[in-house]
Amino acid sequence: MKQKKIIILYILMLVVGLALLFTKSSPEPVAEPIVQQPVQVKEEPKKEEPKTEIITVAAAKRSISKSNILTKDDYYFKSIEVKIGSNDKSKYISDATEIDSYVAKNNIAKDAFIESSFIASPNSEEYLLLAIKEGNYMFPFKLDQIDSYLVKNLKSGDLVDLYIFYSDDEITKSNTKNYKEDRLASPSDNFVKNRIKPIIVGKKILYIDLGSTIDQKFQRKDVAQVQLELSNQEIKLLRTLMTNSTVMMYPSTYKQNVDDGLRLLSDKEKKWPLTDKAIFSKKKQINLLKGN
Repeated sequence: MKQKKIIILYILMLVVGLALLFTKSSPEPVAEPIVQQPVQVKEEPKKEEPKTEIITVAAAKRSISKSNILTKDDYYFKSIEVKIGSNDKSKYISDATEIDSYVAKNNIAKDAFIESSFIASPNSEEYLLLAIKEGNYMFPFKLDQIDSYLVKNLKSGDLVDLYIFYSDDEITKSNTKNYKEDRLASPSDNFVKNRIKPIIVGKKILYIDLGSTIDQKFQRKDVAQVQLELSNQEIKLLRTLMTNSTVMMYPSTYKQNVDDGLRLLSDKEKKWPLTDKAIFSKKKQINLLKGN
C-alpha cells in the first residue's frame, strides 16, 4: 500500500513537471542590429590637366637689321600654343613695353618670333654700342622747361630736326663800300624779322635722360637731355651755333633716319665754321732791341 502511494506521488510530480515545462514562457527573441549597407559613391572621371597654354608673343612685321631701334612699325603680336612650364613663355616678349624703343642685337627675319635675347634695353651699355653707327657720336641736347612737350611725346628711336632761331638781318656793310659780310644776328625785337631755319634734320634720339632731380611736372629750368646720334661734321656746326645763338628742336618731318643731316644747307653753310685761312693774317714786324 505504501509503495502504491509513492508511485502515485512520482506520477503526480512527473505530471506537474511536464505541465510546468510546457507552460513556461519562451524568451523573447533578441533583434539583430541593422547593418547599413555602405553607400557606393560614383567617382567622376578625373579631368586631365592641360598640357599647353595660349600666349601672345611679338613677331617681326618686316626684316629687322642689326642696330635698328624698334618701333611699333617693326613688330606685331600673335597667339601661339606652348607647353606649360616650358622656357618658351619666358624667352618670348608679350608686352609692347618690353620691345618698343629697344635695339636689335642681330638681324631678325620677317615673321620670326622676337626673343628677349634678340634685343637690348635703352638703359643698357649694349644699347649704346649697338645704336650708334660707326663714325657717329652721342651728343646731349639740353631741353628747357618750354620744351617739356618733347619729353612727353618723343621716345628713343624717334627722329628730330634742329632749327636755328635768328634775325633776318644777314648782310651788313663794312667800312669798305663794295665789301659785304655774312652775319648771323640774334633774334630781333622786331618780330617780323625773326626766322627759323632747319640746320640738321632726320636725326635719331638714342634715349631721353630725365635726370634724378627733375620732377614729373617739369618745374625746374632744365627738363631733360635728349641724346642724339650725330656725325662729326654735324656736331661741329651745332656746337658752334649753340655758343652764341638759339637752337631749337622739333619732331622731324622725315620718316626715315637721315645720315646726312646737313642736306638742306648749301655747301658754304655746311663747311662753316671750318676754314683753312691763317689765324693771323697780318704780318707783324718785330722790333729788335740792339745793345750798344
